[in-house]
Amino acid sequence: MGAQPLPADSNVASGVWWLVASEDRNIVVSEGANATLAIFDAEGAVDVNIDIMAGAELRLLHLVTSHSAAQIAIAVAEGGVCRATEIVVAPSDTRVVASLVGRDARFELGGAFILTDEDNASVTVDVNHMVADCTSRTSYKGVASGKAHGSFSGLVYVAPNAQHTDSEQLSRNITIGDARIETLPQLEIYADDVKCSHGATVGQMDSDAVLYMRQRGLDLATAKRLQIEGFVDDVILHSSVESCVELVTEVVAEKLNRL
Repeated sequence: MGAQPLPADSNVASGVWWLVASEDRNIVVSEGANATLAIFDAEGAVDVNIDIMAGAELRLLHLVTSHSAAQIAIAVAEGGVCRATEIVVAPSDTRVVASLVGRDARFELGGAFILTDEDNASVTVDVNHMVADCTSRTSYKGVASGKAHGSFSGLVYVAPNAQHTDSEQLSRNITIGDARIETLPQLEIYADDVKCSHGATVGQMDSDAVLYMRQRGLDLATAKRLQIEGFVDDVILHSSVESCVELVTEVVAEKLNRL
């Protein structure tokens, strides 16, 4: 993907970078920079703190393929933008905390977890609107099969002086067999001139769609696979890191083979 390893001093200018998160890191995206960063989790616990300076834009991919406990804390300054994608395909405890600390800051996160067998994973996304005129969008999808258990917890916090906040949060999930998914989106609002919404669904596969595909000659396993692929494809195709789409597609396809 034409990326470079993240420098040791972790001051990021414009460019494409990657990081295997095996230890705690503090990263600064320089003022006005246009940067791309892919973070791949190693096993164990790790904290990554990212400060996006004024007017900078960061496209961020967080790929979880091993048993890990990771927290990514992101602070976005005035006029800064963070467009993030998170894909979880392993037992893990993942937390993203985004704080919008400068006016006209923006945070977007599209994510998906795919769990099979006896996987157990939890995803937490907290978005803190600390000042006025900021925007956030969170959309997270979950798929679980076998005896897997997944959970999503999302919180949008709006501080008393964070007027004109514009925030959306959505959690959509599909369970197969005896798998379980729990979802808990929350709003905590202390300002009176805001536009905030949230929603959550947990359901089984669309049996009519599966029947339709089987009537056209597909076996049951293939029909189910295609429906799940369609469910998560938009997260992959709209990945914040376009150069990693092929890699993410391969990781997801390998996991889907175990559904």
